[in-house]
Amino acid sequence: MIIKTKKDQFESYLEDTSNLYGTASSLYIVKNKEELVTLIRDLNKHKTPFTISAGRTGTTGGCVPLGGVIISIEQLKSIIEINKENKTVSLETGLTFKELEEAVSKKNLTLRSSPTESLAFIGGAISTCASGVRGFGYGSIRNYISGIEVVLPTGEQLNIKRKAVSSVKRLFDFEHKGKNFKFKLPSYTAPKFKSQAGYFVHNDMDLIDLFIGSEGTLGVIVGAEINLQDMPLDVFDGLIFFKKETEGLEFVEKIKNLKIKKLLEPTSLEFFDKNSLDMLRSEYSFVPQAECAIYFEQAVEKNDDPAALLDKWAGLSESLNAIADKSILADTPKERERIFEFRHRLPQAINEYLRSFKQLKTAVDCAVPPAAFMEMYNFYKEKAKESGINYVNFGHIGEDHLHFNFLPKADSESITAKKYMETFCRKAVELGGTVSAEHGIGKIKKPYLKIMYTQAQIEEMAHLKKYFDPVCLMGLDNIFGKEILSRV
Repeated sequence: MIIKTKKDQFESYLEDTSNLYGTASSLYIVKNKEELVTLIRDLNKHKTPFTISAGRTGTTGGCVPLGGVIISIEQLKSIIEINKENKTVSLETGLTFKELEEAVSKKNLTLRSSPTESLAFIGGAISTCASGVRGFGYGSIRNYISGIEVVLPTGEQLNIKRKAVSSVKRLFDFEHKGKNFKFKLPSYTAPKFKSQAGYFVHNDMDLIDLFIGSEGTLGVIVGAEINLQDMPLDVFDGLIFFKKETEGLEFVEKIKNLKIKKLLEPTSLEFFDKNSLDMLRSEYSFVPQAECAIYFEQAVEKNDDPAALLDKWAGLSESLNAIADKSILADTPKERERIFEFRHRLPQAINEYLRSFKQLKTAVDCAVPPAAFMEMYNFYKEKAKESGINYVNFGHIGEDHLHFNFLPKADSESITAKKYMETFCRKAVELGGTVSAEHGIGKIKKPYLKIMYTQAQIEEMAHLKKYFDPVCLMGLDNIFGKEILSRV
């Protein structure tokens, strides 16, 4: 085990991409699961709070410690087995998605649901139920996890296989390694659409799904078995620019309707507003003057005709007045890399911009039902104009889920922006949506959870947390505050 006690030795572990900065007395980098178990038991004995650190690519402060110590899983990165016949991989969760893909691609396999950030750790992605740029086609990582190994906040261990243990309505009652586990789930039901807000709960649910998306509050996910897929025959991407925003939005609706009818099945469908394009134009000379752009990714499967697919996308974009001579249909690795980098660059540019003005990330991650999307979209624009603060709006439009980011330049603008964040969350919930579609609640979005759930329901979550963490030491201030834990 590596132990670092001087702040300048572990300063980078005190923040994530939200720009939230934390405090801790020391950093422990465990070399194996046995060290982790021994350490957690010792921390329990001394009642020392701890926060788990993975790739630190999150946006809500989930891995940022507010006191206590940090435990990093970065050295738990073994691939135990790649089973080509069953299309599964068993691994330790300190592995990054880039490392995973490099290993499984040698057997012509892939995890199609990989998050956008290739340097994210698999453990962090499971803990936040990550989805990312390919969520439109493949959904979240939850759909591909068939087993997990969890070290509980007490140091006990659970090996959980999908379909092995289920609740009866809201009650779990099972035995594992000679110990009986019996607990009741909260009374709310998690949304059926894309949402990562609070614990995933519904009647007759699988135990594995409780830990997926629990944001480092119920246990450390140290191992996983993941279902893989065959590599597609080929992949091509497109970046389609529109002079008029209305035409871009109409293009999106057309694609979504074709997907519903299974006439076209893109894996990604992403939106960039005018402000997003303006922010990136200085770095990417190919960006024209346009009101919006749509990014897509299309997998070419065994029975597809690549040329026919390309022609179909070209025809669809031209029929809605896309800027044809500036739009890009990328069917070579070099071209694909160029526009994927463009798509990935915007979140980085936002973080750099905010850091330059010493401001925290001020963004919402709401999703709404499809019928409510345009009302939510217009509400963003109306309130952004009213605020007078610069902003960008981009993201997973195929899933009715955008990342709206204010870009405050001063503390006064940041205070105003935070008030609008609450307004946006209230509107999303009013429309039947969620306050967090994929990034989780973490520490930054705790006030928004109260918009989506009643105080009694949040306290039910806290009761569940205390069942697994009776001393209340792990991941404090994630999802709900420790003041709630002291009360229930």
